[in-house]
Amino acid sequence: MKRIACLFSGLFFMLVVSLSQGNETILQIGEHEFSEGEFWHVYNKNKHLPNFTETPLEFADRFIDYKLKVVEAIHQGLDTTASFKREFNQYAEDLKASFLIDSAALENKARQAFVHMQGIVNASHILIRVEETATPSDTVKAWNKINDMRNRVIAGENFGDLATRYSEDPSAVNNQGKLGYFSAFRMVYPFEKAAFATPVGEVSNIIRTNFGYHIIKVHEKIPNPGRIRVAHIMKMFPRNASDEVKAGFKTEIDSIYQVLRGGESFAQLAANYSDDQNSANNGGEMRPFTLQEMVPEFAFAAFALENDGDFSEPILTDFGWHIIKRLEVSPIGDYASNRNNIMNMMRRDGRNRTGEVSFVQQKRKESNFYLNQDLVNLMKSKARGETDNSSFFNSLSYNNSLSNNDDLLFSYFDKKMSLKEFVLSLKNHQTFNIQTGYNSVEKIMDELIHETIIAVERRDMAKNNPEYRYLINEYHDGLLIFEISNNEVWQNVGSDTIALQNHYRNNIDEFSTPYQLDGVICEVKTRRLLRRVNREINRQGRDFLVQILKDNSRSPDCYRCETDLFEFVSDATNPLNSEKLPEGNRFSKANGDLYWAGVILEPQPIPYREILGHVMSSYQRYKEKLWVIGLREKHEPEFNFNLLKN
Repeated sequence: MKRIACLFSGLFFMLVVSLSQGNETILQIGEHEFSEGEFWHVYNKNKHLPNFTETPLEFADRFIDYKLKVVEAIHQGLDTTASFKREFNQYAEDLKASFLIDSAALENKARQAFVHMQGIVNASHILIRVEETATPSDTVKAWNKINDMRNRVIAGENFGDLATRYSEDPSAVNNQGKLGYFSAFRMVYPFEKAAFATPVGEVSNIIRTNFGYHIIKVHEKIPNPGRIRVAHIMKMFPRNASDEVKAGFKTEIDSIYQVLRGGESFAQLAANYSDDQNSANNGGEMRPFTLQEMVPEFAFAAFALENDGDFSEPILTDFGWHIIKRLEVSPIGDYASNRNNIMNMMRRDGRNRTGEVSFVQQKRKESNFYLNQDLVNLMKSKARGETDNSSFFNSLSYNNSLSNNDDLLFSYFDKKMSLKEFVLSLKNHQTFNIQTGYNSVEKIMDELIHETIIAVERRDMAKNNPEYRYLINEYHDGLLIFEISNNEVWQNVGSDTIALQNHYRNNIDEFSTPYQLDGVICEVKTRRLLRRVNREINRQGRDFLVQILKDNSRSPDCYRCETDLFEFVSDATNPLNSEKLPEGNRFSKANGDLYWAGVILEPQPIPYREILGHVMSSYQRYKEKLWVIGLREKHEPEFNFNLLKN
């Protein structure tokens, strides 16, 4: 915890100055400098927003005002409060995780999972158990056993018989090694990967998981139909029911089926006759399930129904007789709709670690990483020759081929680990056992290298990663601006009745209705009708507009009219230019010529109480404008507009 506290004690200073490193200063407010790079980063993010049309020159004013508020908040010490530090530090630390991964490797793993999700495998396996920390001799012994099983299967022996006799999966005695149907995330990742990679009818290569060594026989591969919601009517019989008892229940379910075919309500029959009390009171409806989550006889019958509302003939499972009604099927969907769920599942089963492992491997290839391979080889050779931990440690500490046990083993930037420190780590490592051989030494060393690289990258991220700096700076500034805006502008606005009423009176035009037309607008769609309308309006007057259109039109399709209270303009003439209509008017994008008739109403003040929310928002904008003017006078910002010309 002390290390973390020390790390963040310097982070606030870095936030102010680090963004200018490697870039010219585009904005200076007192001692605070903001880089050209940050300006363009913020501008380009805004540029992709809908309706954003500002040029960099126009945006500069907003950038200045934004940073003025940040600087003022810092001057007031808002960045030193315990609540601010707690919230900001948590965000900054959490954000680092997304920068400590190889995003491409993680994305590839997610897309592979999606490919697996689209299929279902039916397979069996044989397991020979071996612990991850097993000795080399035990590991070889287990591998020889599983290799013998594979050779015998390839030679023609029955996979199920071998699984029953030799598999160390306890369930194999009863199921001949059969696993049934499964899709992505139902098995540990190495097993899943091998199952989907093995062709139907063939046996996989030997694979190792945390359970031991496996071989897999793939019986079938089918497309994943997704998730289904069904209702069922069930006649349940005891597990060890005789054929005679089952036949009696079959007679009952057949009678229900005939009633269903006659048009009776499925839900009512389920409520009256189904033995599944969990679903009977809900019209027989069950929780949605996938093909792999239900017994195969039931699942395949359900997914075989072609349309919502279809119901099956009676089908038999180990639990009883069923009639199944399809309610809804939800297909797998595309990758985008599944991505969040895939990422969550990857976090649960650990395969998301791929991104971090790949990230560390990339860093190990860079010049900032050093590994003393001679020392590693020496340790490996000693590990092969020793049979207990104590003699192994002694041989490392006092071996004549080492100048001393402080020799450097590996380093990453300024973080170093000597042989002496590594030996101490081995002694304190719970899983280390020299009997497992040099693989144990190398595995623990890789763990320490991984931890060291991640720790250094976390520590130096604000200094070395511009994208991370920009993101935490945005969050830093956003927190400060929210707090200072609340203090200077938003707070107590609602309770300052006198100020609100004065603002309402002083800006009454803002709080009045617009010019409005109480009447009719008509769109004339043909040139022939247009000529006649112009002539008749000049002769009869526009009050007769609708009648003129009716009298002179060959078809009602030649015009359209709407009567309403329209937001309008004060100087409207006939014909009316649609561009003069207020935005949102139903005729503002009309293709034909527009005419109107009726009364243009003058703006009228809206009662104060009816528009109080608008008054409060307007007053807040007014206060903010005055506040920013004051900040510009107080801090005198200097902006280098020449940098916008590049």
